[in-house]
Amino acid sequence: MEARRNNVEAFPSSEIESLTEIAYKVVAENFSMYPELQGITDEKVLNEIVKLTELKLPITTTAKNIDQEFYWQKKCQTELKNCKKE
Repeated sequence: MEARRNNVEAFPSSEIESLTEIAYKVVAENFSMYPELQGITDEKVLNEIVKLTELKLPITTTAKNIDQEFYWQKKCQTELKNCKKE
């Protein structure tokens, strides 16, 4: 209550993760078990999950479930040595 009266944040957002950020991490960490993201319609949410998704996942899992160009560009640069951008 004291923080609210002084117009100061009681919990600085940089120190404590929001529930949304925690949810993104949980979905990304379990992507290999549940790779289909069909139920996610918000593009921002989908992009945040894909950003956190592990690049070392098998291409057979990620190829049919991830359409974001930034993911594939990063994966080609770090994991797939015989790829080039056209």
